[in-house]
Amino acid sequence: MNRIVLTLSLFSILSTAVSRKINWQAWGETAFKSAKTQHKPVFLDVGTEWCTACNLMEEHTYTDTTVIGIINRNFISIKADAEAQPDVGARFLQWGWPALIFLDPDGNQLMAIQGNRRASVFTEILNDFLKQFKEGKVSIQDNNFFSSEPPDKSDLTKIFNKANGQLHYYYDSLYAGWGYDLKIPLYQPVEYSFWAARTQKKPYEKQKAIKSLTKYAQVSDRVCGGVYFGCSSGRSWKGAAPEKRSEYQGGVLHNYAEAYLATGDIKWLNEAKLLKKYLLESMLSKDDSLFFNSQEEYLDIKGNPPGMPPEKYFTLTGEQRKKYGFPPIDKTIYTDINFRIVKGFIKLYEATQDPADLNIAIAIGKKIISKAQMPEGWFKSVIENKNTITRMRELPSDSAQKTVLYLKPQGHAGIAMLVLYQYTSDSTWLMHARKLNAAVNKELSDKENGGYYSTNYAPMALGGKKTFTKVLVENSLYARFLIELSDLTGEESYLKWAEGAIRSVSSEKMVENEERLIADYVLAIDKLRKQHLVFTVVTSEPNSVEAKNLIKQIQTYYHPAKLIKVEAPGHYPDLGKPSLFVCSKVVCSQPITLSVNTKKEIDGFISKLKN
Repeated sequence: MNRIVLTLSLFSILSTAVSRKINWQAWGETAFKSAKTQHKPVFLDVGTEWCTACNLMEEHTYTDTTVIGIINRNFISIKADAEAQPDVGARFLQWGWPALIFLDPDGNQLMAIQGNRRASVFTEILNDFLKQFKEGKVSIQDNNFFSSEPPDKSDLTKIFNKANGQLHYYYDSLYAGWGYDLKIPLYQPVEYSFWAARTQKKPYEKQKAIKSLTKYAQVSDRVCGGVYFGCSSGRSWKGAAPEKRSEYQGGVLHNYAEAYLATGDIKWLNEAKLLKKYLLESMLSKDDSLFFNSQEEYLDIKGNPPGMPPEKYFTLTGEQRKKYGFPPIDKTIYTDINFRIVKGFIKLYEATQDPADLNIAIAIGKKIISKAQMPEGWFKSVIENKNTITRMRELPSDSAQKTVLYLKPQGHAGIAMLVLYQYTSDSTWLMHARKLNAAVNKELSDKENGGYYSTNYAPMALGGKKTFTKVLVENSLYARFLIELSDLTGEESYLKWAEGAIRSVSSEKMVENEERLIADYVLAIDKLRKQHLVFTVVTSEPNSVEAKNLIKQIQTYYHPAKLIKVEAPGHYPDLGKPSLFVCSKVVCSQPITLSVNTKKEIDGFISKLKN
């Protein structure tokens, strides 16, 4: 009898414990099948680990017993990570993090809310939605900008001019940077501005890049290093939110190094070195040469330091910070973020010619190959979770990682491997890039309308048909990879795939929806129109001193359209010594050899090229 009572008591305790948590499920078919079976709407929370508003929602709203009861009784609840599952992140990006989305069992969006809500407010929102839902007053919202559409067959120059105008519209000529309400250290438009300054011969584009980078430096951590993400006080770059996301560290590192190459101003090299210091000292996983995801601003997540707001903490000196400890780090390791950092370190190597910078990039690339590349040639999105505390959002299982292919990390991987190929002359990187593309074309290409889907996995059907997300930013990034692959190999078939990717996401609705986040798109279109300057070193002895010196001189020669490759005589003649041929889309230079005039000869050839 006592055993029965004890068992019932334990069951009661366990039931109470369970009721204190929301019954979150993973983004997938199981959750949507449950919603259909139980005739319940779906409540979806999309966010990230570094998101301060997500932390607040997690600690204060999702622990409220009333909120827990309403959600568990009336909804199938799903929590998704926007970085680990980039297709979900792209679909709901317009709602910010956390994105609080209400769906029907088929995945149609019924309502969406941007940002966290206090428990009392969220309770009212939930009850009001349920009342409207039960009375049949909730209608499907039109947010199908992510759906596959027929390709835009307009002239590429027309597509470019419209997109370029949109990007220029979002440049803040008064305070610099792109956008007005929330300032973000966007690295993509800076890279495009450097490209446009040289290839389009528009000096004001360089000014836009430099002015913006000056603001990025001003809102970085001058003590420990690292650029902050986001400024909440409007246009003026005040009120920086001291979150440090590794993707932006890699992107801005690339920007700083390029700024030094473009201007010769040593301050940009110093900024790059401060950012490098932060990455190596704070974000590097020492046992595998890969970088963690982000460092948060939300210091009170574990009560450390008690009651001190981030704004005050980040004004302290390094010694003062030690007394309180340091903000928590999300120790998830992502493929796309680490490949973005690879590109940053190689650009830094171009600026410094310090072999240590190149070696860091090589080490990252090799480690990702060993830990994240699938036998077919594509890469997992999440490499590893090294967090010792429970994450807010459960990561996809390892079995899912081995079957679900995402386009976003493949684009970053392809570009990074081509940069590694150029600066190491190791054809293994080119082999990996080709294999990657074969897998992506097989699994993600839209055979009817061109371009690439964000993933090969769609857990729900809209209107009885599987709906695969097609994302402008991801297709743009992948198109850039294909254009560079074509120019390095001479295989024009890659250009057809690249153009298909661009045209497939060029509908007016899709482009306008991305607002200021279209720099990769604009750059990809311009590269498709102009393509690169390919610097080919022709030599039968690539390891000779003269060949190495010529290659080094080319590596230090700055031009944003530069691609480098080394090949044996054949396509180009054998002149008996290492020779350089610089080729645009329509014309090649005369052979250039190593001398005190090498740079002058290259300059002379490029200066005569038309835009």
